[in-house]
Amino acid sequence: MVETDHSGSVLLTRRLLWNGVDAKPPPPVVLLLGPVGAGKSHALEEIGDHLSWGVVHARFDFAGDEPTPVDVLTRLTYNLSRKWPHRARPRFLRFTVALIAVGAELTTTDRVQDKETLRRLLVEFKRSRWSGRLDPLVRVLVKTAASAVPAHLGDAFAAEVPTLIQTIRPRLGQVLRSLTEFDRFKSGDALDALVDLNWLARGNEPDPDGVTAWLTEAFLADVRENHRRMSAPERRSPCDCESPGKHVHNWVVLLDDVDRPGGLAFLKALAAARETHRRRHGDRGTGDPLLVVATSGKWDGEWERELARAWRPPWQPDRGTARVVPNCRNASYDGWAKVPENARPSGYYPVLLEPLDVDEVAAVLSEHEGEDVPRATAAFVRRATGGLPMAVRQLARTLDGTPVRDGARDVLGTSGPDPWRSWLTRLGLSTVDTEALVTAAPFATAPWLVPLTEHGLVGQPNVGTILTELRSSLWVSAPDTGGGTPDHATLHPWLAGNLVSALARRNGGAGPTYEAQFTALSTGPGSDDVRRAYCRLALGDFPAVVDLFEQDFPKLPHQDWIDRLTVVVHAPDAQPLEEDYERLYGKLVGSDVKQNPGDRTEIRNNLARLIAASWLTANPFAVRGPDQNRAIGNALVALSSQSQRADTKALDETAKLAYQGLWP
Repeated sequence: MVETDHSGSVLLTRRLLWNGVDAKPPPPVVLLLGPVGAGKSHALEEIGDHLSWGVVHARFDFAGDEPTPVDVLTRLTYNLSRKWPHRARPRFLRFTVALIAVGAELTTTDRVQDKETLRRLLVEFKRSRWSGRLDPLVRVLVKTAASAVPAHLGDAFAAEVPTLIQTIRPRLGQVLRSLTEFDRFKSGDALDALVDLNWLARGNEPDPDGVTAWLTEAFLADVRENHRRMSAPERRSPCDCESPGKHVHNWVVLLDDVDRPGGLAFLKALAAARETHRRRHGDRGTGDPLLVVATSGKWDGEWERELARAWRPPWQPDRGTARVVPNCRNASYDGWAKVPENARPSGYYPVLLEPLDVDEVAAVLSEHEGEDVPRATAAFVRRATGGLPMAVRQLARTLDGTPVRDGARDVLGTSGPDPWRSWLTRLGLSTVDTEALVTAAPFATAPWLVPLTEHGLVGQPNVGTILTELRSSLWVSAPDTGGGTPDHATLHPWLAGNLVSALARRNGGAGPTYEAQFTALSTGPGSDDVRRAYCRLALGDFPAVVDLFEQDFPKLPHQDWIDRLTVVVHAPDAQPLEEDYERLYGKLVGSDVKQNPGDRTEIRNNLARLIAASWLTANPFAVRGPDQNRAIGNALVALSSQSQRADTKALDETAKLAYQGLWP
């Protein structure tokens, strides 16, 4: 952990790694959020590499079969129990003995006999000094567990339990005395409690949830005990914590794909065990020192109910009723622990993975090419993909060293439906097939429809289902400020660009056309001037859009006018891809002059230039260059000088952004 240039997820983990001396709640469950291809698994790999051997950590991936909390706990315990340099091996005494108790073949009716049977079993394990002698005992446990308790409890014994037992075997002689420190054993002797656990698992009325709670509490109790003796930074340990002074580290558990089956069940079991410990001990001492960093590509169903109590979904415009989900680089312990007055506390800390910036995109492209690539190429790929790592790698293969030219619109192709349709297929959206998704492109990309709940009106079949999946799959985000139309949100540029490109170049007979679908959107429920102008521009009715903004220019506050313009110029376009920016810009401005030849004001001329340049430049699949930036900036400066209003600062500030290539 000696590098200084870290990803956002690594930086956040470092901020949460420090375990101070003051009593405080357990660390949060961090949820790294992002759509398909956002680099979630790679982020966990980076964190694991960064922690190295200096911090005790383990990882589990939920992408396979549906694991139960017991499966997850057993694998984590096994991985945490490995030998760490310069430290004694962790011993999960309570958890392992609890597994032995679950697998023991007892009568489940005679407590005295069952206690004696269990005592002899523990003594036998104590005497078996070599792993070979443990094998027959473990096989008996596996067999009895598989025949008498749910299958997952039997599976949990097979691979990891022999190693766990070998780790704690030297302590089995003192096991009953040691276990009295565990809350579950304080009401009676340890053998009584272990018999109770066996009966929960194997009695006449098995209680799998009770067994899970028991084992989770035992796991956390073992974490707390082991942490006290093996958490301090060791000499020559790769520790670069930001917090100064003497300190110890939290342990870290990395969980991939917790939105898959089994993920939420495990986190709920962990949260319940933590709450049980808090109720029993109050504010005395600290909670367990276990930092959980998990990844999720969903915000839906049970997850939405779990998170929405405290956090505003990323696609939902801010209404001040919940906390905003931050980016990794902006997240911190205080950002989670200090709850605003209008929000609720949460054990979860959802954060958004940042997209790749231009320099990071350039590094990916250079790695593919084997040499440095021009910055203009990296900037184009960053705009086209929105910095989505998976899409960046796809374009690295597509471009394959081909240089990009300022103003070009045909870098990714000139006809359809591919490559756009094939790229859409790789995103794994499952609600409808790809053709139905392409048909819905105008509705899916409309910034006022994407964030609506199930109560919104969309006007076409399948669209509501598609919009729901796009939101829950984290393809939609709401702007921090402005908007220009109620309920404004944006679809990820890579997905939006592929949708409208595939629709605009759809083969005849494959489904409704681009023109037909945008016409339907323009006449749909909830239309207003801005939304109609967005659709008119998408359909190429350029003079009508200039008319609207000319009428509003002297009436509206200029910031509101800019917000509305920002929405409209991000409308898709179906202009010919083989024609570059300069040619299309001249055509658009010329069409406005032809339709409105007389009594043209300088404001009208500059509006036509501004809207034409902004619309063509906003297309993420077109190459943006200095000429576009100057045309947009110059038009805004001219409008500012011609305005009769006092609030021209909004025009001037937007012009500065345009010159830098940051607006629209």
